[in-house]
Amino acid sequence: MQTKFRFFRCLAYTLEILVLFIIQQTPDFPALWGARPFLILPVLFSIAMLEDELTGLGFGVFIGLLLDVSCGYVLGFHAILLGFLGYFVGLLAVNLVKTNLLTVLLLTAAGVAVVGCLQFVFFYCLRKYGDMGYAFQYHYLPMMAYTFLPTPILYFFNKAFAIAIRERE
Repeated sequence: MQTKFRFFRCLAYTLEILVLFIIQQTPDFPALWGARPFLILPVLFSIAMLEDELTGLGFGVFIGLLLDVSCGYVLGFHAILLGFLGYFVGLLAVNLVKTNLLTVLLLTAAGVAVVGCLQFVFFYCLRKYGDMGYAFQYHYLPMMAYTFLPTPILYFFNKAFAIAIRERE
């Protein structure tokens, strides 16, 4: 019975990720400070906090592959990075930290910063594009901030859903 509800939770998380992915990829999605967000990154961290480390790993790889394929990045870069981050956040949530809004905000901020900075290093600095400070300040920092903004809404949505399904278990 428990695996049945776990399957439904994972199916609902997958549908949520796909809907947010479609929303973030729409051409008319509003840009804030000239940057577009990755709406599915905060979802990864809230799922990893609410579930276990293997679920975080699986959804991290799934979200990473979506980002790699859709954004034209090197295939596997985000899959490996987000798989590792999802596993790490899930492991922290299971063994070390209490799952609440503050920890989700802190871990999401750190995770978004890691992803944004590694994107900057690997896809901008190592390609030797010019004016690195301008690109970081006016593209990467706004993208990281805009990605972080919907975190509380997505966390409370996923928490309410996870609690509703777990009560039936």
